[in-house]
Amino acid sequence: MAALDTKAKAKKTLGTVDYVESSEFAQGILPTKKDVIQNMLYLLHPKRAGQAQRSKEDAAQLLAELLQEHWLFCNLYTIATQSIKKHILKVYEEFSKLYQSRKRRKNELFTQKADDFNRSSEKTNVWMLKQTKCTIVGYVI
Repeated sequence: MAALDTKAKAKKTLGTVDYVESSEFAQGILPTKKDVIQNMLYLLHPKRAGQAQRSKEDAAQLLAELLQEHWLFCNLYTIATQSIKKHILKVYEEFSKLYQSRKRRKNELFTQKADDFNRSSEKTNVWMLKQTKCTIVGYVI
């Protein structure tokens, strides 16, 4: 019998999309914004960040290095780690602002912004790559 996963996972819902913490990326597939956010949730979770509470900058640095390694494994040239970190922080801040919106501000405009963000989060992050023409597991970038 398979062991049950009893660990509680951080889950945040934005609009109709669930963002569940994740500790790794799928092999051979380029990560999406959603994957990046889910990894940030994992890195910032208090039980994993340790007693000192990892900062967003430290988590973004760790994730930038992991992403760079993942892309190099996929044989892709990437931009500098600092640039990747800036993009990660920007995406996570945008997610945080939308997620933390007050209930009374969640009107039609908010719903549209959340839907647009969720739609864009499903796309592969081409902003992190130097190359613009490459094929990975059926994805053309």
